[in-house]
Amino acid sequence: MKFTVRRVAGPSRRHLRGQAVIWLMGTMVACAAILYGVFSTAQITVAKQRTINAADAAALAASTVQARVLNLAAYNNRAMVANEAFLIQMLSIESWLQYFGTTANNFGTLADIVGIFIPPIEVIGQILDKLATATNKVHDVLVKVDDKAIIPLIEASKYALVNAHMAVIKVGGVLAEDAATKVVEANRTNFGTHEDVGVEIDKRPKVRAATFIANEKDWLNFTTQYTGAGRKDSAEVVLESRDRFSAERNGKWYFNLNAGLVGTEKRGGSTLKDFNHWETEDTLELWEKVPCKSGMCKEYQPIGWGRSNADKNGSAGEVWEPKRMAQKFAYEEATSHGGNGGKFMNWSGVPEVWDVKDKSAKARATLGVDFIVATRKSRAAVLTTNQMGMGEDTPAVTGSGDMKERAEADQYTALAKSRVFFERPQRGLANDKTGGPLWRPDNAKEYGSLFSPYWQARLTDLTPLEKAGMLAAMDMLPDKVLYTPGGQDKP
Repeated sequence: MKFTVRRVAGPSRRHLRGQAVIWLMGTMVACAAILYGVFSTAQITVAKQRTINAADAAALAASTVQARVLNLAAYNNRAMVANEAFLIQMLSIESWLQYFGTTANNFGTLADIVGIFIPPIEVIGQILDKLATATNKVHDVLVKVDDKAIIPLIEASKYALVNAHMAVIKVGGVLAEDAATKVVEANRTNFGTHEDVGVEIDKRPKVRAATFIANEKDWLNFTTQYTGAGRKDSAEVVLESRDRFSAERNGKWYFNLNAGLVGTEKRGGSTLKDFNHWETEDTLELWEKVPCKSGMCKEYQPIGWGRSNADKNGSAGEVWEPKRMAQKFAYEEATSHGGNGGKFMNWSGVPEVWDVKDKSAKARATLGVDFIVATRKSRAAVLTTNQMGMGEDTPAVTGSGDMKERAEADQYTALAKSRVFFERPQRGLANDKTGGPLWRPDNAKEYGSLFSPYWQARLTDLTPLEKAGMLAAMDMLPDKVLYTPGGQDKP
């Protein structure tokens, strides 16, 4: 069988030469255009993210500074309360020593009289007399220490801490602003003599009015100094800080005997009058029931007594129960010592502490301080293809290469808000691994005050109203609240 091969007419190799180059060039142009767009998009995205990160970091840094200022104030308030608790301890010890000395002296005198008829009892009387003498010497030393050292030191410390509070709280907002600015500046790249423009705090007047001035106003309005009759909370904290000995010294059962018609009663403790006067007192009395109009009434006979006072002018205070002789003797004992014991001068009263201004029940759940930051990065500082001169408009027959990016006001802007809030760890919180040492013994919910150092900082979202105000300050239309990230939280 015979086969015949036929040739099909077609383009010659000479005619096909160069077609691959055309396709390659077209592909390279398409790839360059894609790379052009991807590079610029990536640079813009990075610029936006850095602007956002700088704003978040600045806001959190500012609130962290404010939280630390509030915690410092809380520690200082606690120091003042501890000093006041120490003062009342010393006054209580002095009162008790007076009481112990008079009791020992009176029992010693009684033992001396009985010892005339029962000689062995005279030895007990002599021991009690020596014990009373020794107690009185210790008491006299303690009076001088209280008068010359303890009260002056407590007052000097109080004065220093109160004024330090005023200074720190007044500049707390400025310190927070400085922290925010430095954090933003730290985002700039510096190498050699070149400094990248980078992200900066938006310092245009209207923006500063909506951020710095508003932040400063919010900070200064958050706390206030409580003076005069406004020291109720401060006094309550001081009273609750007393130890059992300072607060109540009514004695054990063997000092409070009850044999029906006769018995003994030990009373003692401390009381604060009008925020400016401490009174401490101790008495031991013998009582007996005697007939009276209402039946049988107790009639008290003094055995031992002691008292100590402190205020600005060294006043004697008041008799706790005028109908009982031991109370009168205690009052007279304090009065008779004058400036050398029993009553002390130059105590200025309960400290005039700084604390949160709004203590209403309505404010408790949302108590805190807000801080808003606006950062910006100029479009000219973002190295896009357009900034490198690759997107210039040319009259080429292939068309224009103009692909300029668009940015309102020629800048990239970010808003951030942080909040200082109070939260003390509570028992039973989920995933709380370290809060055990901080739990309250009564497991109660604790609300914010400047007596507890549990102020913290966190980022939060702007309210729509806040964001609209910021956009207006930036000369932007407030409608962007509806379709830009953030600012959707309800007020």
